[in-house]
Amino acid sequence: MSSKRINITMPEKDIEKINEFCAEEKMNRSQLIRESTKQYIASIRELKEKEQRRKNIEWAIKMQDKIRQKSKSFPSGKSAVEIIREYRDSR
Repeated sequence: MSSKRINITMPEKDIEKINEFCAEEKMNRSQLIRESTKQYIASIRELKEKEQRRKNIEWAIKMQDKIRQKSKSFPSGKSAVEIIREYRDSR
């Protein structure tokens, strides 16, 4: 994989913290920023996927509730579950 040099601007205090951390972990700033960026992007994507799953589940629950409400209004006054059970039992 090819690499490209970039320039970023950061507060001096953050750079000092980065330098200290890199010295402790025996890594250079480029390694830290690469790994941090990968982890950050992965965590944001995971959060978005979880939120989308939550929204999908909420939608499915609402649809089930709507279907359940509609199934209570059969002319016989029976629910869809009762009609299906009667049909199964009659076979």
